[in-house]
Amino acid sequence: MFCSNLRRCLAPFYAVKCNTDLVLIRILASLGVGFDCASREEIDIVMDMGVTPDRIIYANPCKTRSFIMHAKERNVTMMTFDNAEELEKVAGLHPDAEMILRIAVSDPTATCPLNLKFGANPVKEAPQLLVQAKQLGVEVVGISFHVGSGCNDPTAYREAVAHARNLMDIGEGLGFC
Repeated sequence: MFCSNLRRCLAPFYAVKCNTDLVLIRILASLGVGFDCASREEIDIVMDMGVTPDRIIYANPCKTRSFIMHAKERNVTMMTFDNAEELEKVAGLHPDAEMILRIAVSDPTATCPLNLKFGANPVKEAPQLLVQAKQLGVEVVGISFHVGSGCNDPTAYREAVAHARNLMDIGEGLGFC
């Protein structure tokens, strides 16, 4: 979400894995909603409905090489990463990718907390991942987080936004703009 990309990345992105009903997806597509896709099949579903690649984030935390190449062939450039291995893999296979750093956020009250499963530690790991992305020549265009399903603590959102803001400042300092 650095600089001019902020408006684009604040747009809603519907997680296709939540419900792949084609009528629902068609309605969302007609409303201009973006799509969070976790597989090549999900990318194909939304693109077959006329959704342009710039409205898709390939958000699988562990993308296979063949799926990265499929995204590249379909001109899907926005992808998430939360570790060095994923960053290096995408950099080697899809150098035009626009990466979004996913950070871990804790909400112990969430029905399904995700901080142990997905996301880089926003203090200990994420700043170094931004530096590594810069060294690899990878464009980082945003920060993402998921506080977990059923989050009941609004401070979790405040903490997540504060971490994202700090990382955006670091990214701008590195020239991601």
